[in-house]
Amino acid sequence: IEKYPTPEALASADKEDIVPIIRHLGLQNQRAGTYQTYAKIWLEDPPAKGKRYAVRDYPTKGAGRDVKKGEILADDDERVGWEIGHMTQGPYAIDSWRIFCRDVLRGLADGWNGEGNTQEGFQPEWMRVLPTDKELRAYLRWMWLKEGFAWDPFTGEKEVASERLMRAAIDGRIAWDEQGGMRIVDESGEQGGDAEAAGQGLGMERVAAVSAAAVGGE
Repeated sequence: IEKYPTPEALASADKEDIVPIIRHLGLQNQRAGTYQTYAKIWLEDPPAKGKRYAVRDYPTKGAGRDVKKGEILADDDERVGWEIGHMTQGPYAIDSWRIFCRDVLRGLADGWNGEGNTQEGFQPEWMRVLPTDKELRAYLRWMWLKEGFAWDPFTGEKEVASERLMRAAIDGRIAWDEQGGMRIVDESGEQGGDAEAAGQGLGMERVAAVSAAAVGGE
């Protein structure tokens, strides 16, 4: 970001200069090309408030199928669409953008966590995201925990976090499994199950079942 702080700088850069910077991520040649493609699209047609595009089957199965290819949706259109839908159809990219960027683009807040919005009952966009990526799931479970809730990343349901879970979080005794599920690490260093961790929420058998269903549905 320091070397290429703007889309213009990234789009006009020599690809060979970008590659070594991101080599540690792997697939560096492919990634460099992708970054520059996104930068060029941004310059030609940047995301804008009031211009949404359908993303097929996002955020739920069947979403976007009632929107024609290339059709632009206004904000008052009830059909589902996203301001970066013309740039990417990838769930991870859209989930990340919704969490960290969408409210600012739409002029609803000064920051991704609702900073600057004084409207009573305002809910930041990140609270409506149900990511499938394990890292984003873990991050949002942590964010919800900071709000005092145990959150189910599969359904979006939440309930007041138990005192035991909150104490473990304060003490830094929370671990995450491969699905982004929470586990409490007791003082001896052993990890309890997901259901035990929250004193509520998903048991690991249910996690496995829901995960299998989600993969099968994709």
